Amino acid sequence: MAVDEAILEAYERADPKPSPTLRLYGWQPATLSLGRTQRTEGSHDARVVSREGIGLVRRPTGGGAVLHEFERTYAVIAAFDIPPFSGGVIATYLAIAEALRRGLMRLGVAAIPVEPRRGALRETPAACFERLGAWELIANGRKLVGSAQARRRGALLQHGSIPIRLDPSRLAAVLGSPVDASRFIDLESARGGAIDPASVDAACVDGFEETFDVRLVHGSLTESEALRAAELRCWKYDSIAWTRGGAIGPREARWGPAVSR
Repeated sequence: MAVDEAILEAYERADPKPSPTLRLYGWQPATLSLGRTQRTEGSHDARVVSREGIGLVRRPTGGGAVLHEFERTYAVIAAFDIPPFSGGVIATYLAIAEALRRGLMRLGVAAIPVEPRRGALRETPAACFERLGAWELIANGRKLVGSAQARRRGALLQHGSIPIRLDPSRLAAVLGSPVDASRFIDLESARGGAIDPASVDAACVDGFEETFDVRLVHGSLTESEALRAAELRCWKYDSIAWTRGGAIGPREARWGPAVSR
């Protein structure tokens, strides 16, 4: 999360704006991430999280709780006032969803982006995969990919989770509440067979290249981005105040470097 935000901040300051960045990564150890404004109370069972050695972090993007275990997380960081993401929030969701759809097709998974009906889901379950947001992907009528976006000063960060294997009973135990498994599906269930993370990454890269007619190249953090990521990790993402309450506490604000709150 610190790396994603450090890159986002670099896009905010850059002039001219660089080309968009796509990150694909997994989590070690398994980690439960909370949405930017999600209440900590009722979001998880702290005893299970501790007993199972599961990490806990708060994302800079919104949405519900996501268990990052057997999955791939994608992050798109870009300027939103220039192509290809100059069409607004919903248009950006749709463009990225189309790239993911084309990528998943290469894995033999027929996923489609769906715009949910207004009022179709009035409750707000703790789990991300029990709610359907704008242009999220479904397969076999069930949610497959969850996404959330943050926008700041001319730049955007969109996160998404692509579950390879998701155990509803384990998710329910971590959340400390029942989940409706009929609402979501994982890649292996949708495909009808095992799949490895490297194949997911390669398929996503192909999908983005085809959709945006680009050639992606491997990159690395600049020295300033790496330093900023280390600062954000120490003073924000390792902070109990941030993880629990979604804000920087007075101790971090006094002792740490200036960070986005």
